[in-house]
Amino acid sequence: MSANPAKALGDASAFHAIFFEEADEHLASVESLLLRLDPGAPDAEALNGIFRAVHSIKGSAGMLGFAEIVSLTHVFENLLDLLRKGERALARPEVDAMLRAGDVVKSQIAFRRGSLPQAPDMRGAEADLRELANASTPAAPRKFSVRLGPLASPIDAAELEMMLAGLADMGELGERAIDNIAGGEVRFELSLTGAEADLRSVLALVVDPTLITIGKVAEAKPPVNDESLELFEAPAAFRARRGESRRKSEGRREADRSAPAPQGDASSIRVSVEKIDRLVNLVGELVITEAMLAQEHGSLPDLSRHTRDLQEAVMAIRMVPISAVFSRFPRLVRELAQRLGKEVEIKTSGEGTELDRGMIEKITDPLTHLVRNAVDHGMEAPEARIAAGKPRAGTVSITASQRGGSIVIEVRDDGRGLDRNRILARAAERGMNVPEGASDREVWQLVFEAGFSTAEAVTEVSGRGVGMDVVRRNIQSLGGTVELASTAGAGTTVTVSVPLTLAIIEAMTVGVAGKTYVLPLASVVESRRVGRDELRGIAGHGSTLRVRDDYLPVRRMGESGEIAVIVESESGRAALMVDELIGQQQVVVKSLESNFRRIPGLSGATIMGDGSVALILDVAHIVSHQGDAKCKPLPTLQ
Repeated sequence: MSANPAKALGDASAFHAIFFEEADEHLASVESLLLRLDPGAPDAEALNGIFRAVHSIKGSAGMLGFAEIVSLTHVFENLLDLLRKGERALARPEVDAMLRAGDVVKSQIAFRRGSLPQAPDMRGAEADLRELANASTPAAPRKFSVRLGPLASPIDAAELEMMLAGLADMGELGERAIDNIAGGEVRFELSLTGAEADLRSVLALVVDPTLITIGKVAEAKPPVNDESLELFEAPAAFRARRGESRRKSEGRREADRSAPAPQGDASSIRVSVEKIDRLVNLVGELVITEAMLAQEHGSLPDLSRHTRDLQEAVMAIRMVPISAVFSRFPRLVRELAQRLGKEVEIKTSGEGTELDRGMIEKITDPLTHLVRNAVDHGMEAPEARIAAGKPRAGTVSITASQRGGSIVIEVRDDGRGLDRNRILARAAERGMNVPEGASDREVWQLVFEAGFSTAEAVTEVSGRGVGMDVVRRNIQSLGGTVELASTAGAGTTVTVSVPLTLAIIEAMTVGVAGKTYVLPLASVVESRRVGRDELRGIAGHGSTLRVRDDYLPVRRMGESGEIAVIVESESGRAALMVDELIGQQQVVVKSLESNFRRIPGLSGATIMGDGSVALILDVAHIVSHQGDAKCKPLPTLQ
C-alpha cells in the first residue's frame, strides 16, 4: 500500500478545484479574524477560528500532496497553538507574520492553479513563524490505539487506503491489523499531537461512530521535530472522495449524520460562473422573445408571469454580498496607515447588501482607490489630529445600502476635508476656468479632472493626478454616479451609486419624434402632462417646471414634448419632456461600448418586441446637464 496521499487518491485533479475554493474561503476568514484581533486582549474564539481554518488547509493540502503548503501551515499552526494556550502573548509582530504567511499561501495556491507563473519563496514566511513559535517547546505526541469494528460490512477499499495513507502522512502510523470483512476489525496505532476528538472526526467519515474505540498507549515516542505532521480535521478532499462512495448501508448513512459538517452550507453546491452567465444570457433572450410575442399576439399573462419569476430567480443566483469587496479594506487600511505613519480605524456596515456579481468585479478597483485616498489625502497624522482636538486615530467608514434599483456606497473619513482654496489655486495654475462664486459642489468636481492633484509631492501612494478621473469614468461606464461632499476640518464623503444589475432592468419606454427611448424605471418618480404656460424661464438656467413646492430644470430631447417625466439621480431631479408614454416592461441591457461606441447621455441599448433597437437614457447625465436647458437630439442606431 502506498503512503503517498496523492497516489492513494489516484487522479486528484478532480479535488484540486474543491481545495482551491475552500482554501480561498479559509484564508479570507483567517485574514478577517486576524485584523479584528486586539493584541492586548485577543478573543479566544477568534484564535480558535483561525486555528481551525489553518487546520483545514493543512489537512487538505496533505491529502493532495502539496508539501510546501503543509510545511508552512504546520509552523503557522504551532504559533497559533501557543497563542491559544496563552503560552505566548499576542503582539503586532505575530499578527504581521501570520498575515504575511497567509499571503504566501495564497500565492502558492495561485501557482498551483496556474494563474501565477512562478512558485513563491515560502522560506522567509516560514522562518518568521518558526522564530516566533520557538519561544516554547511544542507538546510531545501521544500514541493512540484504534479499533474499528466489528464491521457490519467491508469498508470501501479505496476509502480505507486513502484514510490510512492520510493518517500516515499527518502523524506516525504504527502497527496495523486489517480484517476488512463483515464481522471483522481494523486495528492500528497512531502517534500524533492533535486531539482525540479530531481523530474521531476523521474516522467517523469511514465507519459508524459507535464502532470506533480509541485507547491511549502508555509509552510515547520521542518528540517530533518541526518538520513532522499532525492530524487535522477532515480535509475537503477526503470528504469529496467519501461523497463518491457507492456503499449505501444504513450504518454508513448514520455515520454521515454523525460526522462533522464540511465548511459552508451542506445544502449548497458550487456552480461555475460560466454556467450562471450562460443561464442569465438565455433568460435575457427569453425576455426579448416574450416581448416579441406580446407585440405580435397581445398580452400573454401566464408567459409574462413565468418569465418574470424565472428572471428574478436567475438574477438572484448572480447576487453576492458586497462583503466580498469590503473584506479586503481592513488589510489595505492597516498596511497603508502603517506605511504613512498614521493611525486609522475602519468601520463597515451594510456588508450583506447584495449586488450583481458582474458589478462587484467592476466596482472593486474604484472603491479601493477611494479608500486609499481617504487614508492618504484625507487623514491627518496623529499629532495633527490631537492638535486639532480630534482623537489620535482617524476613522474611515464604508457603508452600503439599496435604494430602489441602485446600490449606494459611501466612503467617509473624519480627516482634514478638501481644501477649497488649494483646489482653486491648483486649477488656476493649470489654466482651468472656474466661475467666480462657484459653489463647493462645482469646485469639488475639479478633483475628477484628469491629471488634477493637490498633493505637494509625488509618492508611491499618490500625487500623480491619476485616479479620481478614472474612478468617475469607471463608475459612469456602469451607469452610475460619483458625488463628493466635504467640510474643512471635518472630513470628506464620496457617494457612489450604481445599478443593482447590468443584465435586465424594469423600464419605462417613451417616444420622442417617432423614436423609442428607454428610462430605467427605478429613476422615474412620476409623469404628467404639462401646458406651455406652466414652464418658467430663469436667466442662465433655461426653463423650469414647478412640481408642488420644487422648481425642476427642464430637459428637452426634441422640438416638442408636452409630457414631463420626472427623473432623479444622486445629484437631484429634472423634468424630461417627451412626446408620449409608450409603456412599461423588462428590457435586456446591451452594452453600447461593446457593440458600437460610448455616447454621452446613453447608458446602453436594448432590443424591443418588434426587433428594433431602442436606446437607454443615462438619467445621471440628463439631471446634471448644465447650460442650455434644451438637450441636443440624441442619436439613433440604424
